Amino acid sequence: MAKNGKLPKRIAGVKIPKRLRKSGAPLYALLQNPLVADLVAVGLIAAADALTKSQKAKAAGKAAKEGAKDAAEATGSGAATVAGVLVLAAREGAKFIRAGAKA
Repeated sequence: MAKNGKLPKRIAGVKIPKRLRKSGAPLYALLQNPLVADLVAVGLIAAADALTKSQKAKAAGKAAKEGAKDAAEATGSGAATVAGVLVLAAREGAKFIRAGAKA
């Protein structure tokens, strides 16, 4: 958010209408108070907790968890391959440097 107390025209790539930006300036100023920000955070956490207790939310969360697990496994195997290549390159580089130092 902008330092001058005005909301930006876009937030996370989403255009904010001018009317909302103008009416949101007092809210932005209020949220600068750490106590208010903490209270809003607690409220959001409570709302998220209430939402997670529904069956639809549990099913969606489980599906997202499985998708994330699959993505992590795929990424992990790719990262292991890259790490192996880097280790090999480091070893060969060290051998080359040692050979050059002995010559």
